[in-house]
Amino acid sequence: MQSHLLKTFTANFDPEQDRIRLDCDLHIEEQAQIFLTQRLGKLFVLELSKRVEQISNISSLQDLTNDMKTNSNEIKQPVSIASKQTKAWLIKSVDFENLEDGLRIIFKDNDKHAVHLEGDEPLLRNILDVFFKMFYVAEWSTDCFPVWIDVEPKIENQSVTIH
Repeated sequence: MQSHLLKTFTANFDPEQDRIRLDCDLHIEEQAQIFLTQRLGKLFVLELSKRVEQISNISSLQDLTNDMKTNSNEIKQPVSIASKQTKAWLIKSVDFENLEDGLRIIFKDNDKHAVHLEGDEPLLRNILDVFFKMFYVAEWSTDCFPVWIDVEPKIENQSVTIH
């Protein structure tokens, strides 16, 4: 199975399916829509949190807060899925691979589809923040998140974009 590199994604909560939907732009100039169930989302958050803490080079909570504010100030354009021919599939497993300066996360359907992203610690922390916001919007329990995630998020809309 070939995995395609994710360039950017916009996360949304899909209330009809009770799933998190990632609208993805891929480096191969295609798009994909992938869905994550609550059960797999919790497992993903738990494992990603553990991996982020393992590679962390932030010494204090104050440093972490400043780092998170710096990285979240960038303005990002949401991914817009325009084609009805865009592949849409359910994520059935997530693999994590350690890289020299970060982590590779591979989202798979265990059949023929896979997309991956590679990120350093700030990007991985931002992904956790995005998933926290989606859990909050979905009204799913957020007890699987680390304590450093913002407890009272300011949610202005139901989608978040990450590059």
